[in-house]
Amino acid sequence: MIVKIAAFVLPLGLDTLAIAVAIGMRGVKPLRPAIVFAVFEGAMPLVGILAGALLSHAFQQVAEYFGGVVLIGLGVHAMREAGELIEEAERLAFTTVRTMMLAGLAVSIDEIAVGFPLATENLPIAAVLIAIATQAFVFGYLGVSFGSNLGARFSRSAGKLAGFAFILLGLWLIISHLTG
Repeated sequence: MIVKIAAFVLPLGLDTLAIAVAIGMRGVKPLRPAIVFAVFEGAMPLVGILAGALLSHAFQQVAEYFGGVVLIGLGVHAMREAGELIEEAERLAFTTVRTMMLAGLAVSIDEIAVGFPLATENLPIAAVLIAIATQAFVFGYLGVSFGSNLGARFSRSAGKLAGFAFILLGLWLIISHLTG
């Protein structure tokens, strides 16, 4: 079970690290982004979990496979968007409550997509959400703190690696459901 939880959390951590490094390149102080990441990334999977639970009750077998497809699509999207992380980070601000809310929503869309397959995997939801929020805070804080030292190349590489990890997770879920 711990391996399965880590399989969901690790790609999100890499994705968080990628955007946090890009934000850190702007010289932003790390605490606000780390808190915003933790709150939004820890809460947003609930939206996906709710949608996944509703679909899985009606169409259990389809929902299990669809969750894998969602993760593969998320991975392809993350790999494509990895080159644009610097531009995305420039649009995020952490100066007012409004801009922090907008930034939180912008960085947590992936967590909605990850929440969908979580609903069909019978994992302890509270533990997964705590793990996601914890990784978001840690990777967010470290990424912003060291962003100027790590640079754009690291940010893009982490984004591509996150996408690859999402694709692998999606394939793993589909294959595990096919093989029973």
